[in-house]
Amino acid sequence: MIMPRFLDVEASSLSIDSYPIEIAWSDHHGIIESRLINPYAVDGWRDWDYNAQQMHGLSRKQCREEGIQPKQMCNVMSQSIKPGEIIYADGGAFDENWVDVLYSEGSALGYAQFKVVHSDAVMLPLLTKIEFDEKKRWQLYENLKLEARRMVETRHRAEPDVQYLIELWRLCISMSKAI
Repeated sequence: MIMPRFLDVEASSLSIDSYPIEIAWSDHHGIIESRLINPYAVDGWRDWDYNAQQMHGLSRKQCREEGIQPKQMCNVMSQSIKPGEIIYADGGAFDENWVDVLYSEGSALGYAQFKVVHSDAVMLPLLTKIEFDEKKRWQLYENLKLEARRMVETRHRAEPDVQYLIELWRLCISMSKAI
């Protein structure tokens, strides 16, 4: 079975004016690419939440110094993620929105040609093979999430969060093949 691709976005905040500052994504082999984004490259990207900074540990200064331009980020992502491809994120609509914000600023098209879908859509169907009861399936899934989180201790950075999704998928696959 080919591994699905996963994505995670760290953002300036959770407000309506937020924008992406770090994105990571995996290929079908579990190899992860990750980049910081320079928020100073876009005039309108001024929103910043210091509580979010405490969580992800990224400062605006670090993003400015180490981040790439939105156009570069879109080019790198578009070379890696093909048009029409589905990439899964546990942030669901939040991650999809931040990808849209990035591509509206950094892409000539103004949008990504790939689709961001919530990771539950690829994980839960695997567990239906072993647990038919929906409530028990969700409990199993929550337990697998805890196990995957223990495997990847770092949180709220894009690359480790993608690694967490890879580990969670591997656990779900392993459980589904155990029957």
